[in-house]
Amino acid sequence: MIIFLMVTLAVIVITALLAPVIAPIDLGASDLTQRLKMPKFKNPTSPYLFGTDNLGRDVAIRLLYATRSTIMISFTGMIIATVTGTALGILSGLGGKWIDAVLSFFTDVRLSIPTTFIGIIFACILGAKPVTTILVMAITGWSSYCRLVRSQIFQLKNAKFIEASRSMGASGVRIVFEHILVNIASPLIVQTTMELGGFILLESTLSFLGLGIEPPGTSLGVMVSLGRDYMLTHWWLAVLPSIIIVVLILDISLIGDWLRDRLDPKLKNAS
Repeated sequence: MIIFLMVTLAVIVITALLAPVIAPIDLGASDLTQRLKMPKFKNPTSPYLFGTDNLGRDVAIRLLYATRSTIMISFTGMIIATVTGTALGILSGLGGKWIDAVLSFFTDVRLSIPTTFIGIIFACILGAKPVTTILVMAITGWSSYCRLVRSQIFQLKNAKFIEASRSMGASGVRIVFEHILVNIASPLIVQTTMELGGFILLESTLSFLGLGIEPPGTSLGVMVSLGRDYMLTHWWLAVLPSIIIVVLILDISLIGDWLRDRLDPKLKNAS
């Protein structure tokens, strides 16, 4: 089962990333003479696999580019949030009482503010574009990593092997890289996998609301937003990108559950 999930995710990601190679097109080009053509599952003689949209653009090709945009933005936001949250978590766990108190306060403040509200503020200030979405992901995603790393460090920093390393003259930086990061790698990997599905959903939500990528650029959220006006007559315009969102999030979540079962030492001991 897990092999099937990994292969499915790999195929989706690789195919989406190779979209400019598979089908090089101008995303802004349109052909109104071909607008709202039926897909092959509705009309077997149709030359379009998933039909065309209201501007005559091939839906199948745009799905490739939309998936590519969603994946690239989500992965970039996840990486920035992971690095930022991990660094702040290390600083909070090892920086002393006052630094920990300040960072814990800012973490609580961040968690008290709705993510969509933050997205609206930054879209109004910076404009609706991919960089804004990535920035929103970084600002809203670091807090969970910070809390995780901080709690892990509190469990590790008084361990005997770290005390021994410190007594031998190891610097704080060396302890962090040789002991702390190595021992928190497993829960951090699990957390990253579990959070990635949330980042994909966040990107799709912001784009759906017009706070992310704007046409002629595309993402899965943009395609759902544009297709909702045709739900009664051309339902697949909104349903197909929605299915891809569900498959991506479900696939990543199940892989995250599997990694948690394999890497979490508490679950290992319980079993």
